[in-house]
Amino acid sequence: MGQALPPNGQFNTNAIIDFVTRTMASSDADEIMAYLREVSVGFGMDSFAIAGIPLPNEKIDPYVLLNDWPMDWFNHYAEQDYVHIDPVIFRTKTSNDGFVWSEALKNVRLSPAARTVMNEATEVDMRDGFSVPIQGINGLQAIVTFGAHKVELTREARSTLELIAVFAHHRLRMLREEERNMQYRKELRITKRELDLIQWCAAGKTNWEIGEILGLSHKTVQNELGKIQRKLNAVNRTQLIAESFRAGIIR
Repeated sequence: MGQALPPNGQFNTNAIIDFVTRTMASSDADEIMAYLREVSVGFGMDSFAIAGIPLPNEKIDPYVLLNDWPMDWFNHYAEQDYVHIDPVIFRTKTSNDGFVWSEALKNVRLSPAARTVMNEATEVDMRDGFSVPIQGINGLQAIVTFGAHKVELTREARSTLELIAVFAHHRLRMLREEERNMQYRKELRITKRELDLIQWCAAGKTNWEIGEILGLSHKTVQNELGKIQRKLNAVNRTQLIAESFRAGIIR
């Protein structure tokens, strides 16, 4: 078990450090979900989800990184494309700070469709919640959202939960990228000799030096590197090294 949180969710630096430490040590999304569940319960939250915000006419399903919502509610939400009429999502797109639903929507005139989303959420006891917008580079928008029967968070507690939420999203994005890179490496089928060539390139060795080290002719090294560049869609040695780091072939 991790660092215990105080019942009233007061600011707890140790809880943040503990969550970051445990999450960084894990490469399992289910473990991270368990850690975040501990945190959310400590702040009086009943469920949570982490997802990117899809573009118009896109489904939310591929954007979900972590889902602890009641499954029936999530399936219904996805099937009805509620993400495109959800007032919490709309508020998230225009905000940089975490917010409590009931406060943020208090004076907002909701459309009948938006009101339907909020009313149906109450049927699974998500009467209120706390959402953290993620505004990333290249227009990336995402949300970490917590649902609850009632939200009672101090200013300090909101800051704590927001920091934890942002890091949870960051870690899950890293894991998703690592999974993609692993699949990419499998598809590339980089051989042991190709890996050696890439590593010596990254070490700054010339073709002649690589040939001397690996017992290959200068021409063979040149030809082999050309094949690897084509595999990685690289036009020169510099791009080959950059693509190899990006794909996690070398670290």
